[in-house]
Amino acid sequence: MEVKEIMTKDVVVAEVPGTIEGVLDKFRNGDHSGLPVVKKDSKKVVGVITRSDLLNNQTEDQIAMIMTRDPVVIQSNKELEEATELLLKNNIRRLPVVDEEELTGILSVADLVEELAKEDIDGEIGEYMEENYASTWVETPIPIVGKIMSLAEKDAIPILGNKGELVGVVSDTDLVKAFKREDGLDKSDMGAASDEDQWTWDGMRDTMEFYYEVSKLTLPNYPVKEIMTEEVKTTYKGSNVKEAAQKMSFNQIEQLPVLDESERLIGMVRDRNLIKTFLN
Repeated sequence: MEVKEIMTKDVVVAEVPGTIEGVLDKFRNGDHSGLPVVKKDSKKVVGVITRSDLLNNQTEDQIAMIMTRDPVVIQSNKELEEATELLLKNNIRRLPVVDEEELTGILSVADLVEELAKEDIDGEIGEYMEENYASTWVETPIPIVGKIMSLAEKDAIPILGNKGELVGVVSDTDLVKAFKREDGLDKSDMGAASDEDQWTWDGMRDTMEFYYEVSKLTLPNYPVKEIMTEEVKTTYKGSNVKEAAQKMSFNQIEQLPVLDESERLIGMVRDRNLIKTFLN
C-alpha cells in the first residue's frame, strides 16, 4: 500500500516567519501534536514544529527558532513499509509528504494505527508493550512532570496514587493546555568601554543596564492531578493488537497502560510500538 492511500491531504500548517500563538491554539485543541512548517505564501516545507518543541523552549516565541529544520519527508508513491521505517528510525511521529518540492499531505503514526485497526493482525500486546517506563505520583507539581517527560522523551506517562495504583495519565497535550503566558522584564549589561577589563573600576563604571520586556510560557505549580485524564483507557497483556489499535484510533490517544489480571499496571503500549507490524 502506498503513502497517498492513507495520508491526510487537507494539511494544517504553520508558516514562517511567524510566532507560536497560532500554533499554540492548534495544539491546545488536541487535534494536532505537530505541524509542518512552510515558507509564507508557499507550499515549500522548511521545518516541523511539535508540542515538545514548545515544552522545551518556553521563552521563545518565534517558530523559526524552535522548529526542526530540514525535516525528514517522503513522497506519496512510497510504500507504507518505507514510511514506517523512517518514522521509527528517526523517532518522529509524522512525515510531511512532498512531491515536486511542494507539500501534498502528511502521514502520521495515527494514520498508520487507523489502518492497522482495519487489518486482521496476529499477535498479543505483550509482544509490543514497554515494561520499563516513566511514571510519577499524583501530587507531583506540573513543572516537574514536564521535566520528567522531557528527560524520559515520552509524550505521556501514567500517574500513580498513594498505593502505587494507576489513577490517571498525563500527556503533552494536557501540559500545553495548562500553559500560561507570563510577561516581565529582563536585564542585559553592556560595557561602553570595550578595552577595559570588566572587573576593574573603570570597566564597572562604564557598564550600562538595559531592561527589556519578555514574554514566556510557564506551567502552573500545582499537582498533576489537576490536569491528568482520570478515565484511562487500558488494555491487557494478552489482548489482541487489532483491539488495541481500534481503541487508540477511536479515542484518538497515543498510548494504553497495560494491566495484569489483578488490574495492576505492568507496562505501557504506544502507537509507535504497534506500527512495527507494518515491517513484518
